[in-house]
Amino acid sequence: MNLTKKLINNKTALICLIIITTMIILGILAPYIAPFDPNKVRIVRKYAAISSEHWLGCDHLGRDIFSRLLYGIRSTLFLSLLTMIITIIVGSVIGLISGYRRGKLDECIMRLCDIMLSFPSQVMILAIVGVLGVGIENVIIANIVVKWAWYSRMIRSSVIKYSRKNYILFSRAIGAPHSFIICRHLLPNIMSELVVLATLDTGWVILNISALSFIGLGVQAPTAEWGLMLSEAKNVMTQHPMQMVFPGIAILIVVAAFNMLGDCLRDILDPKEKTA
Repeated sequence: MNLTKKLINNKTALICLIIITTMIILGILAPYIAPFDPNKVRIVRKYAAISSEHWLGCDHLGRDIFSRLLYGIRSTLFLSLLTMIITIIVGSVIGLISGYRRGKLDECIMRLCDIMLSFPSQVMILAIVGVLGVGIENVIIANIVVKWAWYSRMIRSSVIKYSRKNYILFSRAIGAPHSFIICRHLLPNIMSELVVLATLDTGWVILNISALSFIGLGVQAPTAEWGLMLSEAKNVMTQHPMQMVFPGIAILIVVAAFNMLGDCLRDILDPKEKTA
């Protein structure tokens, strides 16, 4: 039974996949689905209640919350996925080189990883953003800088484990090109572990981007972003609590979906790791 059938038969994984896919589709189609311009200010509609016109009401500037939530998928989810893709590429390349070549190069890379991993991730992200300046681009750079070392170490460990397999030793003995060994033997073996790690970490990146936007270091107004929407609503949370509910629920649902999907993938791809 292949991975697709296993995912379909796993109800939790299937639900999480549907949620994530739906979010991605809504983000792509946001310009066509959103009933209003997410940045259009209409003070006369300030804190307008939920109605047939405004499905989730309006914020402190009269902007439609439903429209901003849809466009917020692009700022929150899409940027998180972009961050993860770049981090995976950088970490995988460095980890493959380190684990495959070994020797002094491996020692230098691992010592650099040790240095990077010795710093608390949140503190380091704040420090990098503080040095580079406020902005989502710098937030993405900070997340990549913080996480690449962790991925490199994990990929290196997997490469070393599979490099001792007989079929790889045989390929080396007959003089197969290094590129062939890496692409044909190593990458397919470590891909499942990489997918699980990336899926679990995507929720972490979403929370990071939202948190930094919440404190004013990430996405800047008037761009719609879920963490920024929470920040704008925090000053009126007692008078208008629903302003914080909708972006908060959106973050909760997406992060939970990625985390549960990662757990399901881990159980499917490596049943021995499944907890009772």
